[in-house]
Amino acid sequence: MKYASIIALAAFLFVGCTPSPESDLDKKKEELTKAEASLDSINKVIAGLKAEIEELDTNARTKTFPVMVEEIQKGAFKNPFQIQGLVESNQNVMVSPEVPANVVKIHVREGQRVSKGQLIASLDGSVASAQISELENALTLAETNYKKQERLWNQKIGSEMQYLQAKNSYENLQKSLQTARTQLGKYSLRAPISGTVDAIMANPGELVGGMTSGPVARIVNLKDIKIKANVSENYIGQIKVGQEVQVEYPSIGLKTKEKVVAISNVIDVNNRTFVVYVKPTQNLGQMKPNLLAMITAYDFVDEDAISVPTKLVRRFGENSFVFVVQEKGEKKIVVRRVIEIEKQFPSQTIIKSGLEPGDILITEGVNSVIAGDEVKIIEPETATE
Repeated sequence: MKYASIIALAAFLFVGCTPSPESDLDKKKEELTKAEASLDSINKVIAGLKAEIEELDTNARTKTFPVMVEEIQKGAFKNPFQIQGLVESNQNVMVSPEVPANVVKIHVREGQRVSKGQLIASLDGSVASAQISELENALTLAETNYKKQERLWNQKIGSEMQYLQAKNSYENLQKSLQTARTQLGKYSLRAPISGTVDAIMANPGELVGGMTSGPVARIVNLKDIKIKANVSENYIGQIKVGQEVQVEYPSIGLKTKEKVVAISNVIDVNNRTFVVYVKPTQNLGQMKPNLLAMITAYDFVDEDAISVPTKLVRRFGENSFVFVVQEKGEKKIVVRRVIEIEKQFPSQTIIKSGLEPGDILITEGVNSVIAGDEVKIIEPETATE
């Protein structure tokens, strides 16, 4: 009731303070003094009510909040991103005949090293061989006739036309025989490059080289392999020739460190990507064309950075802040520290200013405290009990 009387008196005094045209300066000053006295009384009433509410409110904030902390330190920071690539080879050749024929014999096996020009398979060239035999017989007769006509022509016997016809027939058969022998050579299938026989794709007796038939073998030169990856244009400038990257081959459980050897200068208008090439230098014996390779590169590197988990960064208006712990006497108090962000990523935020090495950052329990709270620092083992 005493608080109600004071409030009523203050209200009465405020109402009585309404100025009138007849009031002079002294009267106004007196009214102001009374109003200020009334205001002081009201403030005391408000403070008393808050104290009583805090004592009666069972849901009031506890005196100390348990938190986990971490000391701020500088260190190297790398933000990774991953791209998918495939192992390719410029020397990855399907060996197919130029003419359709049946396979007679395969002269190599899978995994065998072969040299350029080495015989891979023999095909059935019996028709071509028979044609050559016929041409050789015809050529022998044509040669005999040509030489006979030449002797007669030199002796001025016979007509010039007979001599020229014999000569033309002989020369044409020579060319035909040469063509037939070249054609016969196509039935001996040879390696177009040096490399390793990756696969044998035909068996003796099978037709190859036709419209519906396949190749005989695949030869790959693993010394000329590379990884080709399409990279989003968002990472232009983040990948450079000579940059070290980590390469993982999931299907064979292999991880290596390699270097970027080339970057395309053109962006594909269809998927907005550019091409990056990485040169494998290790475990080449396990490499296969079209083998999946996951390349890990970095779009931000700072060897002397202060970073905090992004989940700990809060926003207030235009400012970003984190909660740190400062000692005030024997107490540990929560302080809101305004920070300037240099770079922010989904997991980590790089701090440009606002934090220094040695600052104590609240990492767990941050959602339960506000600036000014007293906290108790607990260890991870204590928090899990």
